[in-house]
Amino acid sequence: MKKLTLICISTFIISLLAACGSSNEETVSSGISLTLRYGHSAPTTDPGGIIADKIAEDVSNKTDGKAIIEVFPSSQLGGEVEMVEQLRTGSIDMAFVTGGALSNFVPDIAVLDLPFLFRDLDHAHKTLSGEVGEDLVNQAAEEGFQLLGFFDYGEGHLANNKREIHMPEDLKGLKMRTLENDIFMDTFTVLGADPVPMPFPELYSSIQQGVVDGTDPVNVAMTGGKLYEVTDYYTEIALNYRSGVLLMSKDKFNSLSEEMQVDIMEVVNENINYYHDVVYKDYEESAKKIIKDNGVQVIEMGEVDREAFVEAVQPVYEKHEGRFGDLVERIKNVE
Repeated sequence: MKKLTLICISTFIISLLAACGSSNEETVSSGISLTLRYGHSAPTTDPGGIIADKIAEDVSNKTDGKAIIEVFPSSQLGGEVEMVEQLRTGSIDMAFVTGGALSNFVPDIAVLDLPFLFRDLDHAHKTLSGEVGEDLVNQAAEEGFQLLGFFDYGEGHLANNKREIHMPEDLKGLKMRTLENDIFMDTFTVLGADPVPMPFPELYSSIQQGVVDGTDPVNVAMTGGKLYEVTDYYTEIALNYRSGVLLMSKDKFNSLSEEMQVDIMEVVNENINYYHDVVYKDYEESAKKIIKDNGVQVIEMGEVDREAFVEAVQPVYEKHEGRFGDLVERIKNVE
């Protein structure tokens, strides 16, 4: 009887598993349901978090619920470089990361880190939506990534708790935290500062304890990291442009139906415009107010000798000119 009971139970379990497998195969093949895992490092209230949730909602609406995007904010799936690696292995399907994280895999993306590369945000948008951006998309594809779009992550300014900064000489001797990135470090070196590479989570306490005097934050880092609590001076200078990139696993993207690919790309393109015109613009304005309301002295762009800064960083271009071929010249010539 015991043997008969075990045989019956085993037969039932095998039949159940077979039925479930058949059901799942039918669901996927019929296109009824597709679930994509989307990771990013931002809080849900930051621009990167806001646009991730909107893209998820819009994809669901666009596909009548056939495609569902599960969003994992605040580095729940790992750091940015980890998420890019997971795209390659197929552990996740989509990720919003900074260009700096992607440059570990697509080296030419690092050209965006050069100081004062773009005249303004409009110049950056035209460049990345044109031939240069297309070249970077193609290079990403060669490394296994579908680069769905470029988003403004911010412009780097100068925050410190020592003195006002109006010209390059004002940076002399300041210990400035930066990313462990040779272009960023070279930039601070030629400006006379002492670059100190350091992970962002350590920055607040390091400024507070005098380990460093300041950093080059974008507004989202200044407010999200509450750096305004340990900063006395904030110089608006747009030292460099920080791009965010929305990526998908190339294999996953290619596995989708042509209709699904078109739907996702249409949603992303619509949201790039919405992000730049509404989300990013509103956040930048509110961030500046938060910074000022917390007693930080803001040195406006018009109070800075920006031309002197542009001239001072030319050795950075000379050092790295062989690294990017004609990319810099092509970017400078975008009208």
